[in-house]
Amino acid sequence: MQVRSENELLNLVMQWLREHKQTNGSARVEITEDTNLMDTGVLDSFGFIELILFIETWSGCQIDLMDVDPAEFSIVKSLCGIALRNHQKESSDAPNR
Repeated sequence: MQVRSENELLNLVMQWLREHKQTNGSARVEITEDTNLMDTGVLDSFGFIELILFIETWSGCQIDLMDVDPAEFSIVKSLCGIALRNHQKESSDAPNR
């Protein structure tokens, strides 16, 4: 399971978020690529971990958030970009066979 483009990953993530959003039902949050996952309450910390695992599965690489500004990984589009950058880095670091 590996995505081929940023748009494909964005669509998968937004669909996942629509199905798994954790708001209490009183607030209607529109999920877009610019949605801030933490500020809107769409995800709690456990939901965020589940989302990271989902993205790692579809992007084919691990997401390392240690060197990333939290403001960057809380936005849907930025989080997808981080995953794809990590994938490109892992692909370029892989030994040629």
